[in-house]
Amino acid sequence: MKKMILFAAAIMMAFGASAQMSLVKDLAKKAASNNPLELMEVLQKIEPAFTNPESANDVLTWYTAGKAAFAIYDEMYKMKLMQQPVDDKDMCEALSAAYRFYQTALPLDSVVEVDKNGAPKLNKDGSKKIKTKYSKDIIGALTSHMGDIANAGNIFLQASDWENAASSFGDYADIATSPFAIANGVAAPDSTLSQVRFFQGYSLYQIQKFGEAYDAFTKARKLGYTDNNIVDFQTSSLANMVQGMLDKNEFDKANNFIDNALKGDPMNATLHDIKGFTIELKDGVDAALPYYRKATEVDPTYANAFFDVGRCLYLQAQKIIDDNPNATNKELVPKIKPIYDEAIPFLRKAAELNTNPDEKKAQNVLDDILYKFEVMGVK
Repeated sequence: MKKMILFAAAIMMAFGASAQMSLVKDLAKKAASNNPLELMEVLQKIEPAFTNPESANDVLTWYTAGKAAFAIYDEMYKMKLMQQPVDDKDMCEALSAAYRFYQTALPLDSVVEVDKNGAPKLNKDGSKKIKTKYSKDIIGALTSHMGDIANAGNIFLQASDWENAASSFGDYADIATSPFAIANGVAAPDSTLSQVRFFQGYSLYQIQKFGEAYDAFTKARKLGYTDNNIVDFQTSSLANMVQGMLDKNEFDKANNFIDNALKGDPMNATLHDIKGFTIELKDGVDAALPYYRKATEVDPTYANAFFDVGRCLYLQAQKIIDDNPNATNKELVPKIKPIYDEAIPFLRKAAELNTNPDEKKAQNVLDDILYKFEVMGVK
C-alpha cells in the first residue's frame, strides 16, 4: 500500500509539473498581445510556475513573464507620451519586474543541440553544442530599455522608495557593464556608472543595508565619483557594519574587514579610527592608541581621532591613579603629569575642530585634567 501511495504521489507531481508547463505555453501566446488586460492576466497566472521545480528552470517561464512585463511598460509609456494619465510608480514597477524576469531567463536560455537520433552534437573539443532561442530578444529588450531603468531609479528615488530605487540603479549598472552591452556598443561611460552606483548606495543606506551600500559606494569611488560626501557615506556604512559585528563579539571578522578596506583606502582617517575602536574593545587603550594616532596623521582635521588619542592617554593616567589608591599627590604627579601633558594638545585640537557647539566631550576631559592639576598643585 505504501508503494502505491508513493507511486500515486509521483504521478500527481509529474502531472502538476506538466500542467504548469502547459499553462506557461498557453500564456506565452498571450504575452505577444498589446492588450493590457491580457498582459496582466499573464503575470497573474504565471506566478505559480516560478516555484514549480520544472517550470522554474525553464527559460520559457521567465521569458514569458518578462515579455508581458516589458509590454505593459511599453504600453504605459506610450500612454504617458500621449499625455494620458499614468501611474509612474506602477509603470516603473512593471519595468523593474521585466528586468528581473529577463535577467533570470538569460542564463537558462541554453539548449543542447541533438542529432536525428536524439544524441547531443559535439564541438571539436568534445563539449556539447549549445544553442539559444530567446537570448537575442532578451538582450535587445534589456539594452534598449537601459535609459528607462535608470529613469525609473530616479523616479523611485524622488518618491523615497529606497528598495525599488536601489534595485533599479543596480539593474542599470549590471546591464550597462555586461559583456553583451559592451559587444553591442551600449556600455555606459564611467562618469555615468559612478553616479548610478552612488545613488544605488545612497538608497541602500537609507534602508540600512549597510553592507550592500558599502559595496556600491566603493564601486562608485573606484569609477571616480567624489561628490555628495561619498567618503562619509562609505565609511559610515562600514562603521555600521563593523558595529553589527562587534555587537556579536565577532572581533576577528571586524578587524579583517577593516584591514581589507584600508588596503583599498589607506588615507581614510575614519577607517584608522574605526580600527582603533575595534582594537580597544578587545585589547584595551594601549593597543588602540597607535591606530588613533595614525588617524590624526592621515587627517589633521579629523576631530574624532584627536579626541580618541587624548581620551586614551587620559585613561592611561587614570589607571595609574586607580592602581595606586594609597599614593600621595607627590608620588602620583611624576607618573601622570607627562601623560596628561601629552593628552592636552590632542584634546584642545579636538575641541577646536569640533563644529558642534553641543558636543563638549573633549572640553570636559580637558577641564578634568586641569582640575586635577589644580588639586595636585601642578603649575
